[in-house]
Amino acid sequence: MTNRVAISDGLKAALVRWYIGKGDEADHRASVSLVVTSRENGKWLACDCLAEDRSPPLMSPAYLSFQETYYLRRLTARPSHSPRCPFYMPQAPQRIRETGRDTLYEIKQPKGLFNAHQKAPEKLAQKPDESEPDDRSRGVAIPRLGKLLWLLLERARSNVLRELPPEGPRDGSISAEMRRLREVAGQFEIAPGIKLAHHFYTNAIEYEKCKVHARLREAEDDWPEEYAPQAFLLLEASEVTSSEIVTGLGTVQIRNRIQHTGIIRAEVQPPFLVLAVVGEHSKREGYRALRAYAQPVFTGNQFVPAERDHDRDILLELQKAQYSLRRHGIRMAVKKILFDIETEHGSARPDFLVAVKDQASQRQITFALQILQSADSGYLELRSIEHERLLEIGPVVALPLDEITVQIIAERARQIIS
Repeated sequence: MTNRVAISDGLKAALVRWYIGKGDEADHRASVSLVVTSRENGKWLACDCLAEDRSPPLMSPAYLSFQETYYLRRLTARPSHSPRCPFYMPQAPQRIRETGRDTLYEIKQPKGLFNAHQKAPEKLAQKPDESEPDDRSRGVAIPRLGKLLWLLLERARSNVLRELPPEGPRDGSISAEMRRLREVAGQFEIAPGIKLAHHFYTNAIEYEKCKVHARLREAEDDWPEEYAPQAFLLLEASEVTSSEIVTGLGTVQIRNRIQHTGIIRAEVQPPFLVLAVVGEHSKREGYRALRAYAQPVFTGNQFVPAERDHDRDILLELQKAQYSLRRHGIRMAVKKILFDIETEHGSARPDFLVAVKDQASQRQITFALQILQSADSGYLELRSIEHERLLEIGPVVALPLDEITVQIIAERARQIIS
């Protein structure tokens, strides 16, 4: 085939030596050059470990952003490598999506500057150590982009069902929510001396018209040398595919697969709130939307994070309870907890913190709300540990999912405040 490019025996030998951990720095540099060139030109690496009359196994040159390294990704739709081949690996186990035991996994606020793109390193991953456990299945780790999105929501109080006005319906609009988020962008820096607010966009038009790209090019000379120029798009999306963010004002194509929580996104309907980072991975491609994190939210004008469709049902019941309590002179606000709360005996993360205030007595109390979504014994044991930790900082209400109703929530709130 004319579109195939032969790799010299010397370059192949250098790649193999580096991959199996027996190469030197010259082998590493040659291997990185091969992988980067292949990736930038849209080429796969074909292995010759099988007979000539068989289709060759293929490897895709890829970039693992959170570990800042290139690596060789096996294309599983193609034949597997020969077991004697240096690039052979057994089939990976089933990927973990979510389990009842995920409850107490730590989720800390992201540290450092508000950035999610580093200058591409000259580094290629080697073959995993056979003595290490196979960790290719996905756990519950939240990507940095996801944590940065949550941090914005936290600072803007967008993860809160705000208390109702004294009378009438709740006020709110998508423009008001986006305005709050643009305002808090002024609190962060992408790099020393570079404000996030100067490279923060909340509609797709400025990206489609290349205004985002132009401002980054203008800022390059003033950008600190050790940091990669980048901008952020925060978009309310009506649809998210594997690589596209669909909004009412246009569609943004993402270079890599869009990230999301371990829960299967197909089970959650829109709207989504998506944070994307725009940067330059190679001079050949220029500035592009490189990666994105999609977060399902309650409604288009209330950006309280949700993971499953029934999470929206829970938020709706909590919102109705606000109206019910207002008729009894009690005001209520509900905060979706995104990051761990530290207690004397460890961290905990309830589903919500609920603040109630009796307008007659002016008494105010905040309590933690745990929603028990499984009868699994291991899950309940972890929630029990969490319950004990949360009691150190205030009252705790634990309710099974089927008891999250307006009547029960309002009743528990009145009991706590009375």
